[in-house]
Amino acid sequence: MRKTILWILGILIIMQIAYAGVTNPLPTELNLYKGETGRFKFQIQTVASNQEIECVYRLAEESPLSVSFDPATIVVPAGTVRDVYGSVTAPRDLDFGTYEEEFCISCKPTQGTAGTSVQIETCDLPIKVNVVEERTRDNMYIPPRPFPFIGKVLIGAGILVLLLIIIYLVIRMIKRKQMLGRKVIRKPLKRAVKKVKKKR
Repeated sequence: MRKTILWILGILIIMQIAYAGVTNPLPTELNLYKGETGRFKFQIQTVASNQEIECVYRLAEESPLSVSFDPATIVVPAGTVRDVYGSVTAPRDLDFGTYEEEFCISCKPTQGTAGTSVQIETCDLPIKVNVVEERTRDNMYIPPRPFPFIGKVLIGAGILVLLLIIIYLVIRMIKRKQMLGRKVIRKPLKRAVKKVKKKR
C-alpha cells in the first residue's frame, strides 16, 4: 500500500514537472564575419501540458559572443509550441575561430495557473559560431528581429515628415514657375503699349 501511494505521488510530481520541453537551437552553428550578427531559433513546447508557462533565459557567459533573445521573457500557452528567436554577434576584435556560448531556460507556471508551482530549468543549450574570413555557405534563414512599437512610430513619423517636405518643395517650385511666367508675359505687353504711344 505504501509503495502504491509513493508510486502515485511520484507520477503526480512528474506530471507537474514535465510541463515544458525545449529544443536545441537552429541552426546548429553559424558562420559569421567579424562584427556580424546572426539569428537562431528554438522551440518551447507545452503540447503534453494543461498549464500556461512563463520562461526566462540565462547565459553562461563563457564566451566573448554577444547573445540576446526577443523577447527577454516569453509566455507559452498550454498545449502549444512556441518558436523563440535570438541574436548572436561576433565582436569586431574577435580572432578567427570557433566559439560556443551556452544558455539555460527556466520555466514555471504563470501566476494564474492552478496547481503546484514547480520551476524547471533546461541548461547546456549551445550556440556555436564560426568566425570566418570567407563564408563558404550561407546560414539558415531566420526572420530578423522585429522593430519595437516605438521604433515603428519613429519610422512612420520620419516618413510622414519626409513626404511633407517633398510636397512643400513641389508646391514652392510650381509657384516659382508661375511667377516667372507672369513676369515674362508682362514685359512684352509693356513694350507693345510703348510702341502704340509712339505711333500716336
